[in-house]
Amino acid sequence: MQRKVLPFGLFVLALLVFPPLLSGKEPPVVAVVAFENHTRVYIPDVENMGLQYLESALLSTGQFTLADRLTVDRSLTEIGFSSASGLVDPAYSIQLGKMLGAKYLVAGNVIDINWKTTEFRGYGVTTHRSFVSVTLGLRVVDAERGTVFFIDQVTLSRENLPFEFTSVRISGESRTTLQNLMQEGVRRLVGRFSQKMTQLVLQATPSARTVRVFIDSIPPGADVEIGGIFFGNTPCELFLEEGKVLEITVSLAGYDSWTKKVLIRPDLKITATLRETPRTAPGQTQVQVQVGIDSQ
Repeated sequence: MQRKVLPFGLFVLALLVFPPLLSGKEPPVVAVVAFENHTRVYIPDVENMGLQYLESALLSTGQFTLADRLTVDRSLTEIGFSSASGLVDPAYSIQLGKMLGAKYLVAGNVIDINWKTTEFRGYGVTTHRSFVSVTLGLRVVDAERGTVFFIDQVTLSRENLPFEFTSVRISGESRTTLQNLMQEGVRRLVGRFSQKMTQLVLQATPSARTVRVFIDSIPPGADVEIGGIFFGNTPCELFLEEGKVLEITVSLAGYDSWTKKVLIRPDLKITATLRETPRTAPGQTQVQVQVGIDSQ
């Protein structure tokens, strides 16, 4: 039967992308409390769109648990939360965090929208080409301490757009363009927040010391598995985390498998003596396997 090996590169990638899951800890609860338009440009339903973009981007990282939207809205109403002061006043942040069971409170906003439309005339035809830029901000507050944990902003733009920006009220193609820019900007900001979280997890996790372990078998050529993952064939030399107790299985077709829990220590040598699997007739009981280990 073909064995599947977990490539080391994929394992490292998993550590970087999903540290809360691999560390065995529950992902922190995050509550998206506000998304506002601080510009003079009217964008229909921008607050609701921003909330959805933020929640979707946070959830897609796999690093957070989202507080329920209805519960967040009820709690904001109950404490009279004002976005102008809610994430600035530590008392509000701490109280809201306790109500929601949230570690972090997240708020986003549209800081600025700029555009310029150029008119081209020729051969009796008039066309318009526009440039537009959007600046978004993200603020994350540690609800347990009432302090700002993360704050950042990003500016995205599009140019040579085949339509005209002429009004402070955005609709149609202009609105779709701004939606796309907002969504991309939110993803980038959440990505930066996610990177900071990953760095904190890695800094808090002490680097493990690996030691060399030599594994052999009689007869040689047997499969070596640790925790159900194939690591190679005997004889082999592995580098494993010192101090860990690992279940090592050595198996070879036609022989009874050898399985033992071993404390990993420097220069450990393991020799698994395998015995041929006896052929038993119907109704007979198979003889139990004798195994051996030689460690230094």
